[in-house]
Amino acid sequence: MIDPNMENIDAPFTFRAVQVFVAIVEAQSVTRAAHRLGISPSSASQQLASLEAALGAKLIERTARQFRVTTSGNLFLEPAKKLLDDVGAAKAKLVIADQSPPIALRIASIEELDASVTAPWLVRLKSVFPNITLTLTSGASHENLDALSGRAIDMMIAVDTVGDADWVEQHPLLRDPFIMVQSKKLTDYQTPSSLKNVPFLRYANHLQIGRQIEAQLRRTGQTPPRGYEFTTNQALFAMTAEIGGWAITTALAFLGTPLARERLTPAPLPIPLFSRRLSLQSRAGNLHALPEHMADEMRDCIAQRLISQADEQLAFAKDELQIIH
Repeated sequence: MIDPNMENIDAPFTFRAVQVFVAIVEAQSVTRAAHRLGISPSSASQQLASLEAALGAKLIERTARQFRVTTSGNLFLEPAKKLLDDVGAAKAKLVIADQSPPIALRIASIEELDASVTAPWLVRLKSVFPNITLTLTSGASHENLDALSGRAIDMMIAVDTVGDADWVEQHPLLRDPFIMVQSKKLTDYQTPSSLKNVPFLRYANHLQIGRQIEAQLRRTGQTPPRGYEFTTNQALFAMTAEIGGWAITTALAFLGTPLARERLTPAPLPIPLFSRRLSLQSRAGNLHALPEHMADEMRDCIAQRLISQADEQLAFAKDELQIIH
């Protein structure tokens, strides 16, 4: 609904103001939206006020106790999102075609890639697309998905967490098999029966990897007693080595974690094989063909930096650890 008291024909309608509006709605807070966009809360408020003046409509009602998107705000939200996606796709198309204009991308990844794959991948991307500015963070896959949904990032490398969600564009990268790792204090390979007397260390259950492992253990009738639980590979592996225990992890986590090979012995699972899938994901249609090009570069880096190591260190799992397209 147009508010004649707000209408200002001289107020500019800007792309930045639309960005700010969408970020405020998705963050449900001016302050959180400003932090996400790297601007001050006062600047975000000014952008919102400018957009409301240009449209002649109040989009968001804010008080000390309430945050509410107005009817006008809800009507404008989907066209605003489409505008952001269309402009993002157009800029990406130009970047692919002739290396202009400059474009900033925010990427979230997982810790398994940080030590060996992320750096060469970013170097490759900068070489192929010199006008791209890249910002990368690491986090759990479910956290990265929340950030992608809320437009805090532009794409992510994560375990498949979304199934066939129509708003997500997925580019598969790797099939990552689960394996067992055991402390080198255990001099012999442990059989399923002997493992009952060895401490089992877990990923925290709020992590997808933790839930996937627990589900497979339940399906096979194995439920080791609960004890230590961890949210990072480094911490899980260090404690497993320290107390002479064992854990279930993935080939990628083992290969991509510094010092893991010095302190742990990888071995086949004592339960039926299972795996997870890693993919590069973005909002559907948001970046034209750019995610596909970036996924191609990531596959090459994974093959050169990690898959090549599997022949020697994970011979029992090398047929399951596969690049996928």
